[in-house]
Amino acid sequence: MRRITFSAVMIVVFLVALSLFGNNIHEIYRKIVDSSERITPKSYRVRVENDSFSEALAELPEEIRTGEEEPAVMIYFEKGEGVRIVIENIRSEYASLFSMYEDYLKFSGISNVQNPMEFKEMIDQGKVQFYEEDNKNIILKAWEPEQDEKNGDYALFTLSKSKWVIEKALYYLDGTPYVQAENKYKDFGNYYLPYEIELMNLADNSSEVFRFMEYQFK
Repeated sequence: MRRITFSAVMIVVFLVALSLFGNNIHEIYRKIVDSSERITPKSYRVRVENDSFSEALAELPEEIRTGEEEPAVMIYFEKGEGVRIVIENIRSEYASLFSMYEDYLKFSGISNVQNPMEFKEMIDQGKVQFYEEDNKNIILKAWEPEQDEKNGDYALFTLSKSKWVIEKALYYLDGTPYVQAENKYKDFGNYYLPYEIELMNLADNSSEVFRFMEYQFK
């Protein structure tokens, strides 16, 4: 299935700022970086709970487990690198069994928004436009930078104007909405981070919920 990647998110945030702060791209970039530095740690690890994860972990054979602790799915985040999903308490050669779920998290946009240093590289690719806004949010329409034309495959990103985080991402395929991500955030100490992401397949009304538990910061 074709899908829009979150490289477009990087462009989105810059062009949002353009509408608010004028044409000084360096000032825009500084504001985005400053926001990220306040609300996102340089790195963290967090346990992730999900029904599919729980079922799969329960079926892991005993011989690949290590130690007495139960296997757990963890997200490792580092600014400039994004996210990795790792299973802890099993043999290292099996630790990346759930790495395919990293794409699910990219749908939410959290990894790229938490890496503002990557935005600047995307400014000149330009396939994004203002869609609408209200007092709290701004919505932008974005196409994949690699697309030759602005067609019916695009995404609508809803960003909080107070925190510059993506609260919702709605993906369209041939002009029809097919995947939606809703991100819920709250304060964790000095940081403002997601505690739940719900990904909805609009074609069959199915959904996956990812719950973030026990953040650990470096």
